[in-house]
Amino acid sequence: MAALLAFLAVASQWRIACPAEGAMRRTGLDYQAARAGLDLAGVTVTPELWADIQTIEFAVIAAGNEEASRWR
Repeated sequence: MAALLAFLAVASQWRIACPAEGAMRRTGLDYQAARAGLDLAGVTVTPELWADIQTIEFAVIAAGNEEASRWR
């Protein structure tokens, strides 16, 4: 639950790629912005919590890119 709440605190901090042909895709969180957001939210980031946040990040990227590929 801690990882989910931490992820939601920075869920708007994405790096986005917009290829000439194809749908806009998330490439990952902007880690500097995510760190700032986590600090402002008062979240103490441990290596274990960061690993859990990245697991959520990778799942969101995979799901989003799968959805984007259906629109081509």
